[in-house]
Amino acid sequence: FLLPRYSPIMKSHLFPHPSAKAKGFTLLELMVAMSVTVILLGMVTFMTGVSMDGYKGSRDKVVAGRQAKEALDAITKDFEAMVARADGSDNMWLYAEVEPNLSTALGGPAGKTITNAPRLIFFTGAPDRYDGDIGGTNDNGGDVSALSYRLAYRDQISGTAANAVGAFPSFTLYRHLVDPDATFTHLLGQVNLTAPVAPAVNQFTDALDFTAENVLAENIYELTVTFLVQRSNGVKRFTIGQNTGTQQYHSLVIKGNGILSKADSASTEVAEAGQLVGVEIGMTVLSERGLVMTEKGGMTRQDIIKDYGVHYTHTVNVPRF
Repeated sequence: FLLPRYSPIMKSHLFPHPSAKAKGFTLLELMVAMSVTVILLGMVTFMTGVSMDGYKGSRDKVVAGRQAKEALDAITKDFEAMVARADGSDNMWLYAEVEPNLSTALGGPAGKTITNAPRLIFFTGAPDRYDGDIGGTNDNGGDVSALSYRLAYRDQISGTAANAVGAFPSFTLYRHLVDPDATFTHLLGQVNLTAPVAPAVNQFTDALDFTAENVLAENIYELTVTFLVQRSNGVKRFTIGQNTGTQQYHSLVIKGNGILSKADSASTEVAEAGQLVGVEIGMTVLSERGLVMTEKGGMTRQDIIKDYGVHYTHTVNVPRF
């Protein structure tokens, strides 16, 4: 007998054409695709890291600039309200010298110590005297406060001793403002503001200066102060610095009977003719990354300042006296 005849549809199912086989990726294609994906992910990760580093660097500079601005504003206001009297007496009105603590560990890590930092003491009509409550219940009518500025490498977290660096140090600028009542009792009319004559009490010691409440700004790596003295033949500059040389001095003192300077710590004081008319303030601020690099090896002080430091300058006109 005859076999049944298969339709074309049945034939196609029973005997599929070779070209109709299921297709897939070969091992080589998968490896190429994975390699391209890894490369793309690596590029994205790298670009993201670069962007984050750039953002962090910019943020650190903004924060450092903000701290520098606050510090410069404070110093500017204090010098603009500076009080001194040319009364012919031997009373001291301003004392500026190279910060003595720079020779110790308070100057910073080995090889990266602070190189410019004066110790400043002078009188001013500070607007934040009496804790800013001028006219309040604690205001006894005093309008002149003594204050000091000092720069040191130490911390205020662990409550360390006055002359100890501590466990979490940072380059810190301190502003110690003395109450007007204590200023009148202990400091006005003194020949030496750093060692007033008894029964007065010394208001500017390490234990009183280096306290958390006196912190003005952190990450201040260098502070340079130059006094401008008007003389008959022009303006003479007195930069308080560690190294002797042109325009660099170990100390400058203003008294009621004139201005005295010392070229270095071993020299005797020399009388300077003229009148103080202005102060130039220079400040180098480090970013957070720069502060970390001071604690690590591999970079010199100059490279740290170049890569992670920002320098600011400002000139202040002081009142004539």
